Amino acid sequence: MVIETKNFGNVEINEDSVYTFDYGLPGFEDLRKFTIITADSDDSNKKPLFYWLQSLESPDISFIIMEVYDIMPDYNPLVYDSDLAAIGEVKDDNLSIYNIVVIPKIVSKMSVNLKAPIVLNLTTKKGGQMITKNEDYPIKYYFYEELKKKKGGE
Repeated sequence: MVIETKNFGNVEINEDSVYTFDYGLPGFEDLRKFTIITADSDDSNKKPLFYWLQSLESPDISFIIMEVYDIMPDYNPLVYDSDLAAIGEVKDDNLSIYNIVVIPKIVSKMSVNLKAPIVLNLTTKKGGQMITKNEDYPIKYYFYEELKKKKGGE
């Protein structure tokens, strides 16, 4: 199927890549269908750092997301069982976790939301943004310096 996007124009996606968010996302409760778009890379062997969570219902709405395990391997969000139940039974092999990224004009001030990850059930194709019980995970975690170190091999 072909979807329209603001950032990438018309994009062909597989219908299996559509996730239903029964409650939408905070501030976008009416938008229920999303897919993940990966920008083309010159190096097909390299995993991208950023992805886009694209609304299928509104071409203008997409969120930059990332898997924070690349910069924070010990990230372990604890979410409420009732939130997880809403997307179906989750196991290590059918669970995918992303976090919303904000990249302002001053790139060194980019941040990722560790407090409210996007949790996807790969089997049921359902997802949701869930608030963690972890008190030490901030809404704005600045990670630019960590990216620089990782890229530099330090």
